[in-house]
Amino acid sequence: MSDVARAAGVSAATVSRALRGEPGVSEATRQHVSEVARRMKYAIARDASSLAGGRRYAIAVLTAEVSPVLAGAEGALRQAGYDVLLYVLADREARAKFFGDLPLGRRVDGVLLLSMSLTDAEQTALESLEVPHIAVDDTDLRHALQTAVEHLRGLGHRDVALVLADGVDESYDEILTAAGLEVRPEWTVWCSPTVDGGEQVVDVLLDGERLPTAVISSNGAAALGIFLRVQRDGRAVPDELSIVSLDGQELTRVVGLTAVEGAEREQGERAVADLLTLVRGGQVEPAEHPLRLVVRNSSGPAAGAG
Repeated sequence: MSDVARAAGVSAATVSRALRGEPGVSEATRQHVSEVARRMKYAIARDASSLAGGRRYAIAVLTAEVSPVLAGAEGALRQAGYDVLLYVLADREARAKFFGDLPLGRRVDGVLLLSMSLTDAEQTALESLEVPHIAVDDTDLRHALQTAVEHLRGLGHRDVALVLADGVDESYDEILTAAGLEVRPEWTVWCSPTVDGGEQVVDVLLDGERLPTAVISSNGAAALGIFLRVQRDGRAVPDELSIVSLDGQELTRVVGLTAVEGAEREQGERAVADLLTLVRGGQVEPAEHPLRLVVRNSSGPAAGAG
C-alpha cells in the first residue's frame, strides 16, 4: 500500500479509503489511485482488511431463482469489489435448513434478498445477524408486463402470447386477462432464459390454427431467440408478429427489440447501490424508479388494425 501511495502521490490512508470505496476521497482521486494500483497489480487482502477495519467485503445473496436480477446484482457487487456468497433457496427444505442453521455468521457485511418474501420467523433470524439487508421483489416485472400490454393494445393487438422464463409465476397471464386480451392455454409457455429457449418455444406458439399477433417475453435472451427463429422461418417482424421484451438487456438494444427497461437486471443494480450505502453507514430513502418503454423495430400495428 505504501508503494502505491508513493507512486500516486497520496497518503497510504487515502489509498486505503479509495480502494475500499470509503467516503472522504474525491472521485478523481479514487480513479487515479485505482489506476495506479491496477498498473502495479496491487489488491487489498480482504482477510487483513477485515481484521483491520471490521469490513468483510462479502455480501450474501439469497434468491429463489437464478434470474437477470441476480445477474445485475452480482455484476454490481463484483464491480464494487465485493465477494458474493450465493444461496439459491428454491424449495421449502432448502429455506428451512438455511434459516435454521444461518450459516452466514459474521462472514458478510450485508444480505440481499431477491424474489423472496420472508416469514416472521425468517425475518427474525435474518435480523439476528445485525447487518443491513435489502429485499427485491418482482413488482417491477409485473409493472413491466402491464406497460407492454398497454403498448400492444394501443397498436390494436388482442391475441398476445406470453413467454415466461423459468421461475416466473404463471399468474402473470392474469394481467393479460385484466386488460381484455384473450388468454389461450397454448399461448402461455415457459422456456429457459436463453436464446435457445426462445427459439424452441416458437414451435409451440405458431403451431395452432389460430396464431397470436404479438409475443411478450419476460427474458431478453429468450426474446432474441424468438426474433431470430421467426425471421429464419420467413415471418416478418413486426408485420406478422410483434415482439416485446420485459428485460432491457444490451442484446435487445443491438437487434432493435422493443423493450421495457428499468426492471430485472437494473433492479438488481439499484438494490446493490442501496445496500452498499447502508453498509457504509449511509441512509437510503425510498425512491421511485419508473419503468420506460423503448419502442424499436420489433413492434407495430396488428394486421388489420386501423
